[in-house]
Amino acid sequence: MRRLLHLFVYSVCLLQFPAFASIADSAGMRVEVSQTLIKSFHDSICHNSLLVHFRFNCSLVESDYMDNLHALECFSALFSDSISALSVDTIIITSCASPEGNVQHNFRLARQRAVSVKEYLLWKYSYLSQARILIYSRGEDWTGLHQSVELDNDIPNRTEVLQILNEVPDTERCKVLLQHLNRGEAYRYIDAHLLPQLRNAAVCTVKRKDVKHKMMLSVGSLPYKTQHTISSLIPHEEKEFLDKFRIPDKKSFSPSFALKTNLLFDLALAPNIELELPFGKSNRWSLNVEWIFPWWLIDNDKFCFQLLSGSLEGRYWLGNRTIRQTLTGHFLGFYAGGGKYDLQWKEKGYQGEFYIASGISYGYAVPVASRLNLEFSIGIGLLRTDYKHYRAIDNYRTLLWQNSGNYTWFGPTKGKISLVWLLGRKQKGRMK
Repeated sequence: MRRLLHLFVYSVCLLQFPAFASIADSAGMRVEVSQTLIKSFHDSICHNSLLVHFRFNCSLVESDYMDNLHALECFSALFSDSISALSVDTIIITSCASPEGNVQHNFRLARQRAVSVKEYLLWKYSYLSQARILIYSRGEDWTGLHQSVELDNDIPNRTEVLQILNEVPDTERCKVLLQHLNRGEAYRYIDAHLLPQLRNAAVCTVKRKDVKHKMMLSVGSLPYKTQHTISSLIPHEEKEFLDKFRIPDKKSFSPSFALKTNLLFDLALAPNIELELPFGKSNRWSLNVEWIFPWWLIDNDKFCFQLLSGSLEGRYWLGNRTIRQTLTGHFLGFYAGGGKYDLQWKEKGYQGEFYIASGISYGYAVPVASRLNLEFSIGIGLLRTDYKHYRAIDNYRTLLWQNSGNYTWFGPTKGKISLVWLLGRKQKGRMK
């Protein structure tokens, strides 16, 4: 009876993940693998896989697409309790792409979909062990397409479609034939009704029946030796098999703050520095502080470029923050600042004891290296200043006041192309 139960558990895993069977076949070790899994899963329960669907050519996890909301709610039911989540032995994410377009691009896209689901789980449920979440990209899902065609009697020219799928081994040739069959009538149906179902990632959870006492504790609060003990609870044979699916994890980097300089000011010989601090668990908010401080007298006081200015800006980062790095992507902001200045060009100059500016900003930051971003932003708002106009006489050594006044401007008040240096520690397992 026990052996029959073991065989049943193994069969469930193979049904949920055809990749298990395909890899075992390719290695010529189906019997050996089945014995390994029977031995290692004897105290586990394989839960049915949950499907997360993706839009065409997209790897974002979107709750409002197809029935993703149901899958995300199931994740919450499985993992929201940190104590119960510690009983999870392994989470296997198998992803695929619909068989259309370039095959190499589709394989990379399928892998990114698995990575996105993994990062979502680690962000949402930080107590999950990253080492226990395995990802595997199946590339183009021709098997799923074949099964869908067999089950759907409404497909135009269904017999011819099945003939092409069964008899044409070249997948690129198969795509062309399907697209031209009966002037594309069959393919239009497939594209509208079948292909969207194949852009998915399947998440299967393997749970331990009897959880050791040590696993009832929060892994993050345990010393390193205890965490290592918990990790070693996975049987050695199971590790060897599941390592075939594992894509090595890199330590995720979550910046504590960022140092920045505006390259446009640098080109104008205006030293400046910025400090940006992300805050909040949602990865959406940050506070940016800016200081500009050129204080130059050039060519025997013939030119004067003196400016002391500071500003404060609150930013809200847009987009799906579960799969974006901190301080990257699009943002909206509100800024306010002020300062004083003395600007002279030969005999004419303007001096202001204080000016103020405030408005709204929009920007976009893109990574250019592991800890470097390039940020583009523009601000539109109101600027007001009181000024004094003067003329320089006596070989620029004496200032003769001409008049005073005030000036108000509404429109672009700042523009930036900033180099951003991200500072902080690498953190294993969680993407903030």
